[in-house]
Amino acid sequence: MSPFSSEPQSTSTAGSNSSSGLYSLDGRGGEPGNGKPQGREATSPRYLYYRLYATDGAMKSLNPIYSNDPSISRILPKSLTPPHTALSLKRYLCKIEGLAESNASLFESLSSDVAIAGSSCLKLRDHLGLGASSREPMVLVVGVAEAEKRLYTPRRVTNKLIENPDSREMCYIYYRVYGEEGEVNSRAPFDERDTSLGHIDTLSIAPPRTVASLKSRIVNVEGIANQEIQLFEDTDGEVLLNDADHLPLFAVTYLGYIKADPLAVVYVSKTPSSRSTMTKAIRAKYDCSKPIALKLGGVTEAGRDVRLCARLRHVSTRGMAYIHGHVTNRQWVGG
Repeated sequence: MSPFSSEPQSTSTAGSNSSSGLYSLDGRGGEPGNGKPQGREATSPRYLYYRLYATDGAMKSLNPIYSNDPSISRILPKSLTPPHTALSLKRYLCKIEGLAESNASLFESLSSDVAIAGSSCLKLRDHLGLGASSREPMVLVVGVAEAEKRLYTPRRVTNKLIENPDSREMCYIYYRVYGEEGEVNSRAPFDERDTSLGHIDTLSIAPPRTVASLKSRIVNVEGIANQEIQLFEDTDGEVLLNDADHLPLFAVTYLGYIKADPLAVVYVSKTPSSRSTMTKAIRAKYDCSKPIALKLGGVTEAGRDVRLCARLRHVSTRGMAYIHGHVTNRQWVGG
């Protein structure tokens, strides 16, 4: 059985929306319900729910609506500039979240593999349409650079936030961290007796939910800088996962879902260049019709002067010639 195929499961363990979920005290319209089951359209406005991510993980919304789920928020469709397209929605969400839209993508849901085209029309009147439920919110994803430059001005919440009535049981991906010489401590350990074992909440992984997205999240959580990682489907290391592989994280089973059978994260050292580069401007007063030998003061190798042969490329009207390029050990790289 392929590790990337399994039966789907519900994205929530809380069942259908309750009236308290429709009327969270977030200052965005509506009054608390009386707790009795009522028709959705008769008792509430049509909200559009969304989750907020950077490419390396979930972000806190500046407009929180739940005390236990800071990455989700909602808006009223009437706030969007007509026509209601993916682009107009993306622009509005970026504005209220203090983010630049230059590298932002909008997805129909967490399980979407492809972002919505900006010109796509969105049907936002139907209570069963996109983003109509906190269980199936739309998703805004921005680049890491845009997230770091965010204008962080969280709005003042005047009412106490309630918990998300549709919150689900946390599902984790377990992984073990290795360096070139063996296992190393994870920066996200949860068992003091097994410090190389880490885990991350699947909800923290941004769409599209591929191996590349998972690696970005692990790099963020583990604080990995100036280093690459490889991801294997288990600690035997026989199967290297490809960045484009899809991860069915809403399925009953998926890679790394069992603590006893984690993925393997292996640090890959970046190989330094085999040639050290030295750059030095060269000026000479010679006829460029023939190759010449130039001795560069201060450029030595193993205690000996390095002599380079090069043909002069440009001659000025005064007979001055200039060589453009740089010295790389004993080789000349022309400019």
